[in-house]
Amino acid sequence: MALPLLVALLLAGCGQRSSKQVQLQMKFQPDRELIYEQTNEQKISMGDSGEVSSLSRSKGEMIQKVVEILSEGGAKIDEASTWSWSEKDTNNTIKVVSRTENLVYQMAANGKISALELPSDDKESQWKEYAQSNLEQSQPTFPDEPVGKGYIWMQTVKVFMPSGEKLDASTTYKVTDFVDVDGHKCVVIDYKGNLILPFDVIESDTLTRKGVDRVDVTGQLWFDYEHGYVFSQQEKDRIAAERSKVLTNQATRYTAYIENEIYFHLKSAK
Repeated sequence: MALPLLVALLLAGCGQRSSKQVQLQMKFQPDRELIYEQTNEQKISMGDSGEVSSLSRSKGEMIQKVVEILSEGGAKIDEASTWSWSEKDTNNTIKVVSRTENLVYQMAANGKISALELPSDDKESQWKEYAQSNLEQSQPTFPDEPVGKGYIWMQTVKVFMPSGEKLDASTTYKVTDFVDVDGHKCVVIDYKGNLILPFDVIESDTLTRKGVDRVDVTGQLWFDYEHGYVFSQQEKDRIAAERSKVLTNQATRYTAYIENEIYFHLKSAK
């Protein structure tokens, strides 16, 4: 007896999967410049009370420029990230404050970052180890093989704590879709994981900060696999910032909780 048409169609579809696969790879070009718009909404609370001590919204621009092509498809990148936000001064006057952060690093074709440089005359250069660890843990290293919808990979980084303890910071990535957005052919990647960022920084002769930031992250990125760069990304972070502030030999310990909603999107590629 012949199957009803609907049943036949359903059975015909069983076991079929999308065969589309792409190789995730950065594709660098000499002097290429990517300009992204970015926003961040941030909420800070102190201690375990949950009482919000600060709410802010900042926006800005990030520029990534290829300054040198390296072997095996890698490149040296100069990155400048500018943020602007409003705050009150001592006279309760609202003013716009801006800040620019500069990084220079090497990136392999699979996305792995190394050889971070920070401005040598900047106090924040003390945070180089922290920034390097942040990039290593948060930047995805793409698989060696082509990926299709449903492909999952995990990235784990060993973190050495000041106590000598070794911890694993892991993020899981999953390919969820292929989409065309504004002429960009993108693979959509969902991710979720944790970052562990210890630090020990001498800020002056009398002030030292020690601690660890434990970050839970969840997000989604759109990677333009034809041109080889991130097209768009959105992420939510929750940071438990464990701090020890040592001022003239007096230590103060506290924990701040920071929630970020970060979004950046390609404005132009030159």
